[in-house]
Amino acid sequence: MKMRKGQTAMEYLMTYGWAILIIMIVLAVLFYLGVLNPSTVTPNQCTFPPGFTCVTNKLQPNGNLYLVVGQGTGKTIRIMGINCTQNTSMEFQTQGRVFWGNDTYSTDYDPNISISSGNQMVVANPDSPFGWINKTRCTDANGAVMPDQPIGGVYNGRIYINYTESDTGVKRIVVGSYTAKYEV
Repeated sequence: MKMRKGQTAMEYLMTYGWAILIIMIVLAVLFYLGVLNPSTVTPNQCTFPPGFTCVTNKLQPNGNLYLVVGQGTGKTIRIMGINCTQNTSMEFQTQGRVFWGNDTYSTDYDPNISISSGNQMVVANPDSPFGWINKTRCTDANGAVMPDQPIGGVYNGRIYINYTESDTGVKRIVVGSYTAKYEV
């Protein structure tokens, strides 16, 4: 009788042992293939406070940002500058950054970009027909343009939109959080 109980216990342990081993092998294969890689699971996230929406966005490996913003503030606004950075200091909140070539410059944005309430518009475009105006690059915490990043790598930062209410002339800054994977 004791022999029978020992055999039952061993069969029980072996069955569960094999099941656990198979699960571990499947998980190892999934990690190896990149299916369970945290960088591939990270979702793109672009969020602004109420009144602004990130309609669509794309971040290229060289940091060039494509961004369509919608606004519902109840007023027509004029975009004065956009900054995409990992820096959170006041200096980076109050200026727009655009680029020309490989250098970044603090400069005013094309003041002809106005968005009426309830509408959306492309506010950053690496293929802008306006030359270097309206091209925005996401930068590191020091404000420097980063070298080309690997496709699928993740960028975490903030997007600052400096705008003026057209009817009142009041200047405002809206800050959005931005997490995106680099893509072509």
